[in-house]
Formats: sequence, C-alpha cells, structure tokens
Amino acid sequence: MGLEAEDDHTVPGTPGYLDPASFPSASITVKALYDYQARNDDELSFPKHAIISNVDSRAEGGWWRGDYGGKRQHWFPSNYVTEIEPQHNKDESSGDSLLLGNLQKGSLDVVGAVVEVVPASGGIHRGLECLLRLHNPSMTHVLEVGAETREEASEWMRTIKETAQSASVRETQHKAMERAFRVAKEMSVLIVYCRSVAFNLDKAKKRFVYNEMSSFPETKGEKIMCVQETPFFLKYHQIQFSRVYPKGQRIDSSNYNPVPLWNVGSQMLALNFQTPDKAMQLNHAKFRLNGGCGYLLRPSFMFSESYDPYDPTMLCGVPRVKVLLRVLAARHLTRSGRCTTSPFVEVEVQGADYDTGLKLTTKTVSDNGFNPTWNEACEFMVHNPEMALLRFVCQDEDMFGDSNFIGQATYPVSSL
Repeated sequence: MGLEAEDDHTVPGTPGYLDPASFPSASITVKALYDYQARNDDELSFPKHAIISNVDSRAEGGWWRGDYGGKRQHWFPSNYVTEIEPQHNKDESSGDSLLLGNLQKGSLDVVGAVVEVVPASGGIHRGLECLLRLHNPSMTHVLEVGAETREEASEWMRTIKETAQSASVRETQHKAMERAFRVAKEMSVLIVYCRSVAFNLDKAKKRFVYNEMSSFPETKGEKIMCVQETPFFLKYHQIQFSRVYPKGQRIDSSNYNPVPLWNVGSQMLALNFQTPDKAMQLNHAKFRLNGGCGYLLRPSFMFSESYDPYDPTMLCGVPRVKVLLRVLAARHLTRSGRCTTSPFVEVEVQGADYDTGLKLTTKTVSDNGFNPTWNEACEFMVHNPEMALLRFVCQDEDMFGDSNFIGQATYPVSSL
C-alpha cells in the first residue's frame, strides 16, 4: 500500500531533523604560540606568531588542519596555537572618519611591533630584492611589503622603529602624568566643560569661575540660595552651574520641592526618579517645554540686574496672564480597592512665590466616580507665567473627611 502526498511541497524520505554535524563548520583563524617544524610531508611548519587560516578544528587526536605558507589543509598540533577573532571588513562609507579618507585602507599599531628585513623569494616576489616584515601581537596577519632595494627596505624599517620609539616615549610620559595627578587620561578627556569643586562663599564672592561647578544638599541649597544669599546666587547662576541633591535623611526616596531653586536659577536639581510624588510631577511638567528634550533656556528676565524672585514689581517686560478656568466634569474615577469614590478637584499654581497657591477647590460629589460633574469656575492672575505651572489634582474624600489621591495633570502656564 502506498501513500500519496497531500500537496506538492512534501518530499518523501526527508528526515525529521537535521544533524548539526552535517553542516560544515565555519573556518577559524589561529595564531601560533610556539615554533613548529614539520615531521611529515602533510604537516605545516611555522614560526611563533604565525597566522594560520581556514582551520578545520573538527579533527580528533589533538591535530587540526589549516592553510599557511602556500600549503593548504596540512596538519599541525592544536596545542601550539590559539584561536583569534576574525576581522570583518569595514563599510567603505566609513572613510570620512579616516585621515586620508577612502584612500586609507587601514592602520597599524607599530608600538611593540617586530620589524625585520628578509630576502625576497622567487615566484610572486619576482623583481623584488627584499621584504619588510612587520608583526604586532595584536595583529591577525604578518604584514609583508616588498622593496626593490635593500636600502629602501632598511629606510622603512628605521623610520618605523623611530616612530614606534617616539610613540612609546609619549605613552610613558602620559602614564607618569596620570600617576602624578591621579587622573586617568580616559577619564580626563570626558571632563570638557566643568570641574566639580567644594563651594566656598568667600572665594566665590571674589570672582566667578565659569568652568567650576559646586553641589549642595537640599537643606543647604534652600537656606543659602533661597533665603540668605539670594541676590548673590542670582548673579552666580549667570556665570556658574550649581547642583542640588536630596538630603541623606530621605531614606524613603521622597523629594524636595524644586520650584524655589529653579526660581533662583539653579541649573541641575537631582530628584529621586523612582518616586512619582508631587515634586517629580512638577519636574515632568517643567520639562514638557522644548519638546521634552530635558533642556530649557532660562527666561531672559532672570539675567536682569533688577530681577527678584520674591517681588513681582521688579519683573521687566513680563506681561501678566489672566486665567479664566472652569472645571466641568470627569469620567471613570477609581481607586484601587474601592468600588465607589467621592471625587473633588483642586487647582493650584506652582511658580514664583507671589503666584504660588491654591486657586480652586470644587465641591465633593458623593459616591459618583463614574461621571461626576462640577461646573465650577475661577479667575486669577499669574504675574510670572514663564515660571508658573498649573496643576490639577483629583482627590477622593473618604468617610472620615480625609483626601486620597486619584490623579493629577500639570502643565506650564506658558504652553497653554
């Protein structure tokens, strides 16, 4: 009895799996660890550091086969070599980053390289008197360059050795400098714009150094920048950077209010990003501007000599904004673990000290988180809209009169 194939795509007799051993193994390249002299005609002879290509390592008994010195697939002991990573050809379009453009096909590290001049053999070396042989332990192949005369080859060898010696001297000098200054070169090249220094008020008052930056814990930053030395730090932040970070006592990863420090010009305020509290919500709202790229230009009035973050009459050329707002309704307001909610909405402004405050609190809609409506309006002035953030908070009032957070949304007033 025979069986016919249900379609034309089945092939009788095809095995159900493929043996990986049936595929030819990818050829590898190895480098000789020791010299080896062949004992039989089917073996390879090679010096230390020789590169053997197209190696077949599937053979057993400690012997592999490969190509070297014009011989193909001859045997050699596997414990005399080590496998090296193959070099892939780079895209020719990358020539723009090379010194000589597409004319440059590669480069060699001559520091520690072995350079020698050897007589040229016949065959492919016909017409050449000498070969310049160069090898570096990091190279996968020995480089051989032909020369028509021994003088030319010797001149190249002398130039390469002088270049390698000069590079070695520079490397030694760099290492000595790293030990003397305790600064690694790799780390030093990353420090382009500023260096971190401990803040000294007396020294800072004598002169500003644009490429120096100081860090402050939040308690010191709020005290010295926002209270004691506000006029000084308004000028300081026109020239230098400051960083403020949470105090060590915040073991719960809570955050400080960044708004007052923004108002006096501090450029970098570190927050605990893992905590989505009010401070982090304000931070996200602040950097909604400029496409959310994380970088904002400070308003031009902050560079005015008359600017005072606590006095609205000192704002120069900043038009006030009148906000007319009506809270209409909401939909599907829920809290985890509760079937019903009694929501209400708070509207507040966070910004300059004279603008900050609660502007509206709606009535509570009892036991209706599905479609509560308020239809309540408010009107207020914002004297410094460039620094102001408008925040909407929806809360749930429980049976004890306590407020429980449901959700929020915060936006820069200047983007409305």
